[in-house]
Amino acid sequence: MDNFCGNNASGPAGDPFSKFWMDCLTKMASAGFAPPPSSTTGSSDEAVKQMRRAFFDSWAQHCEEFMRSPAFLDGMKRAMDSSLAFREQLNEFLTRALHEGQFPARSDTDSILVVLRSLEDRVLDRLDRLEKRVASMDVAQGGGPSDARAPAGAGTASGTVAGTTAGSARRGKGGQR
Repeated sequence: MDNFCGNNASGPAGDPFSKFWMDCLTKMASAGFAPPPSSTTGSSDEAVKQMRRAFFDSWAQHCEEFMRSPAFLDGMKRAMDSSLAFREQLNEFLTRALHEGQFPARSDTDSILVVLRSLEDRVLDRLDRLEKRVASMDVAQGGGPSDARAPAGAGTASGTVAGTTAGSARRGKGGQR
């Protein structure tokens, strides 16, 4: 019975969980059965309300103390760490199972998307540099871009559309992330 009352002398500091609940129940019992301040004029409803209020106040105070205790916080940290470790192990297991079945895993598709986005940026940058080079060659040859040299419906010879290059216009449509 000593283990449940928090009087275990063999433990390092007793069981903090049992001590918490024993303190909580003791304070609730003593606060709930205290006589009301106006016991001669109070009704039974008032006594019930006072007991309920004392119960909930004591309960809230002890829960607050318990949730801020180092033992509880350490337990929560260990639970979160083990949960994250379990999720990582599960992801590794599922990835391995997909690879063994010759199926792509999410990590595979993510790496492909990263490579494709990088490739897209490099291609668009190269197109921008080529457009600038062609525009500078046009300026050097004829003194400026000529609409007569442009094919029908192609805009201007330098590839500008309303002040933007074709590459930057493509980036605006979803190339830039």
